[in-house]
Amino acid sequence: MSSTPKNPSTRSTVFGIVRTQLLRICRERRRDFNTEIRLDSSLIADLGLDSLSLVEAVVALEEAFGIERLPLEALNEDRADAHFTVGSLVDLCMRHASVRVAADQGMRT
Repeated sequence: MSSTPKNPSTRSTVFGIVRTQLLRICRERRRDFNTEIRLDSSLIADLGLDSLSLVEAVVALEEAFGIERLPLEALNEDRADAHFTVGSLVDLCMRHASVRVAADQGMRT
């Protein structure tokens, strides 16, 4: 497994995709959802995701990034103060899709 790329534009790209998928899921659950989705937003406390919507988000991100399996339980393994945040989800996606994201941006890894 490769490490998380350090390129800020790659992280920004991944964040955009994650944000879009989370926004879609949140608005499907609550049409009036208008909370700003930031890297430090809690998936549960701030966005109001439950276990079912977390799984839905993971499946959507697996499809978006071409990841075979995105281990949701790994969100708990990130920094103790930042688990289950949008940022930890972005980092998880980057770790599992780093080669594909780099290729999509025309970079070589």
